[in-house]
Amino acid sequence: MAPLTPLTNTNTNMSDDAWRDSFIEYYTTNAPTKVLMVNDKMMAKWSGKYEILMKNLIEKYGPLGAPIDQPQVPKRSKPALTNRRPFTADRGASSSSAPSIDEHASKFNALISAATPTALPPRDLNLNVVESKASNSQNGLETSTFTVCTRVRPLLGPELINNAGGGGGLTLSSVVPGRRTSIGGNYTEELLLHTPKVSITGNATLDTLSHHFDYVFGPDSTNEEIYDLACAPLVKRALNGQVGVIFAYGQTGSGKTHTMSGILDILATSAIFSDLTNITFSYIEMLGREIRDCLPDAGEGKGVQIGEGLNGAVLIRNMKTHVVADAAQLGTLIKRANATRATAATAKNETSSRSHGVAILKVTNKKTSVEGTLYVIDLAGSESAKDSKDHDKHRMKETKEINSSLLVLKDCIRARTNAAAADDGIHVPYRRNKLTLLMKDVFDIGCSRLCSTVVIANCSPLVSDISHTKNTVKYAAPLRVAVASSNRQKNLELDVFDPALWTNDAMVAWVDSVASGKIDAKLFVNSLTGVQFCALSENEFYARAEAQAQLGEEEGMMEIAKTLYMGMWTLIVDAKTRKRRPDGSIITPEQEEEERRRLEEETVERAKVWAEREKFMKSEF
Repeated sequence: MAPLTPLTNTNTNMSDDAWRDSFIEYYTTNAPTKVLMVNDKMMAKWSGKYEILMKNLIEKYGPLGAPIDQPQVPKRSKPALTNRRPFTADRGASSSSAPSIDEHASKFNALISAATPTALPPRDLNLNVVESKASNSQNGLETSTFTVCTRVRPLLGPELINNAGGGGGLTLSSVVPGRRTSIGGNYTEELLLHTPKVSITGNATLDTLSHHFDYVFGPDSTNEEIYDLACAPLVKRALNGQVGVIFAYGQTGSGKTHTMSGILDILATSAIFSDLTNITFSYIEMLGREIRDCLPDAGEGKGVQIGEGLNGAVLIRNMKTHVVADAAQLGTLIKRANATRATAATAKNETSSRSHGVAILKVTNKKTSVEGTLYVIDLAGSESAKDSKDHDKHRMKETKEINSSLLVLKDCIRARTNAAAADDGIHVPYRRNKLTLLMKDVFDIGCSRLCSTVVIANCSPLVSDISHTKNTVKYAAPLRVAVASSNRQKNLELDVFDPALWTNDAMVAWVDSVASGKIDAKLFVNSLTGVQFCALSENEFYARAEAQAQLGEEEGMMEIAKTLYMGMWTLIVDAKTRKRRPDGSIITPEQEEEERRRLEEETVERAKVWAEREKFMKSEF
């Protein structure tokens, strides 16, 4: 393949986003294993010095498309053993004479079995992590929550035969579920990554890494189990007029499409159809900057466009929306959409998905017209350097765009969870990519309805894939850390205007005041606390108002319910966006106005000083 055009004539007036794209393209082409280094931290560190960084990269890795082979840094060892290095599954042998993992397959199998818990305790059926995430109210109601899971696929076909017949150590299952613990109300499941190593003396050892997730689904887990724990609460969100998102990320061939297709198949046969709702279904795929409808009408083939309206609402044009009447019709549409997805052969998977597949299910309540949304997203498969070594220029560009969109998605999740910690100045860059713009409700802190997102990191169990599995876990596991850390708030001043922090009596008093006594406030709120009442859906508000209307209360209950819901969410969003000082104390509107007035006065005084100085200079000359 001919080398690509070197990045030597870079425009010095390029924007930060353009520089970010340049770095991603460069790393993807010349140093694929380093592409994850392109993140917000790196961009901030080199801000204003991007040309210097690019010059250094070209000196080290060569011009774009003509990479320079990097020397291997030898490990420290005794002088007599300088040229002999241990063999590890994630690095490979350093020479043909190095000890082989295949030679110690039975030993490694025994070591992995000994290091893996034999019997896991059953999960608490009364605890659903996805639903419990919204119970955090240290900084008001947590309006957008993230649950991070991982799924390890089973051995398949030849892998299973080789493993059973002693065909080699590289077909061992080295990625396994670990312990399940609940400490201080924080439920955690563990994923163990066992990396086999053979020392220079021929001893077989394991290097084990432990990562924690909300749920870990092992090789024996079924799509039904994943649906019940991770997806069913999201369907409930959509039916209640809220937002649910589930997406799968991972190496090509790790089972993402199998998982997402299975979830859609189960969804089609679930109890989502009723006489009270209208359901529509759409399916689009994103191939880099191109967006295509997978379910167009005959003769239609325009590219799908995603943007924002003047009111901030996300607009989608040229996407066909299909009204779905029953499970059979939905199942047919799902099969048709899956059949039109863009795929291509890679070193790991002959039918690797090369686009982000986005299924959009909208549920509208016929009585209240409240609309809920469920997104089921099958992300394009990520590839390691060895998987993409034979790609042509077009495929390398495709890989770069996939990696770029995945990095933006990661940045948005981390920024959104940090914004939940009342950190002022947090920017969520969801407009940087069409996929994250489509999910604006999830990332916009001013969204006026609850959103729940489930991330599933799909992993291969094989020793031969351990390096890429580590990268997958490295992408997904910190997302959960960000969620957990956002719950460990600093000492925040109590916001008395935050309804999520109100007692039952305070909430009853507020409802009575807003409704001007036209509704039985105590019956409407019942025994709920502030955070419990704030978590009610809009449809639930209408249902409670309708119940009172049936008891002979005054007319206009539905309008009162709408006023209460909108008023409550105004207070919730105000509380989430309240300005605070670094020590967590609240800056009141009066204090903010006083600060603005003081700055204006200082500006006027400085202008007078400069005017006097200019007048004096003119008189001197």
